[in-house]
Amino acid sequence: MSGSPRALTIWRSCAKHAQIAVVPESLLVWFNLFTDDPAGARTRLSGRPVLLYEPPLEDEPDDDADEDYRLRTQSGIIMPAIGGGEPLAVVVEKSKENAFQKRITVGRTANNDIVLDDQSVSRFHAYLQQDDHQAWTLTDAGSRNGSFVAGRRIVARKAVALANAVVVRIGAVQLTFFSAAGFLELLKKRAQR
Repeated sequence: MSGSPRALTIWRSCAKHAQIAVVPESLLVWFNLFTDDPAGARTRLSGRPVLLYEPPLEDEPDDDADEDYRLRTQSGIIMPAIGGGEPLAVVVEKSKENAFQKRITVGRTANNDIVLDDQSVSRFHAYLQQDDHQAWTLTDAGSRNGSFVAGRRIVARKAVALANAVVVRIGAVQLTFFSAAGFLELLKKRAQR
């Protein structure tokens, strides 16, 4: 698998059906919405941040070979894998069924708010939440393969502030965190190309 993009399924938990998920929208869908109706894109975000997944380039070496992640439990996700495909954006929001009221959980199993079906991701890997000043933070839940912010591994159970456009890694899955304003700015810049 060296040299090829890692297959990844990313989705949000659905309120009524644990195994049926809402697949995050492609960046192209968001781009089209923004170019057709910028106010509609702003309204749809409603001030919520976005996690953006962009598949790795094919010529990048695969530093995290699958052999590094020997322990794996089945997550029960029956969704087609998205690998080497288009960039995906998921709005960071809480699902109603999750037990953590203020935390937006990220992990491999369907009981998380944001599910990353990748063997490097723990069942309950990390969580996002707003602090007392309404700034977003990421906290690793004591995962096996760690969480990283701006290339640095974060200490388990210690919240780390997230800046706009910061690269976050959950296990081997690389995402970029955008504030709502930052995501709209990204769409604007790409529209000007």
